Amino acid sequence: MTALNVIQIEQQITAIIAEVKRIPVTDIQLAPTDDFISKYNLSSMDAVSMSVKISQQFGFGFGQAAEDIDGLASFGALTNLVQKRAA
Repeated sequence: MTALNVIQIEQQITAIIAEVKRIPVTDIQLAPTDDFISKYNLSSMDAVSMSVKISQQFGFGFGQAAEDIDGLASFGALTNLVQKRAA
């Protein structure tokens, strides 16, 4: 897999959030420090769906490891985790 840059990862994660929440991707506006779970009211089922889609999209397991949970703290933390794991 070709290494993805931060912008590509952000775009793909944004698309996943939009798909999970069933809203237009253009309605998703996130800064690296944003708590995307709270900002877009992701339920626990939304978070599970998002985890599955991240695993499928980026080709690595994502779930219950401490690092995975930390990656949900903000949009930037998730982007960094995906960049690290997908490399």
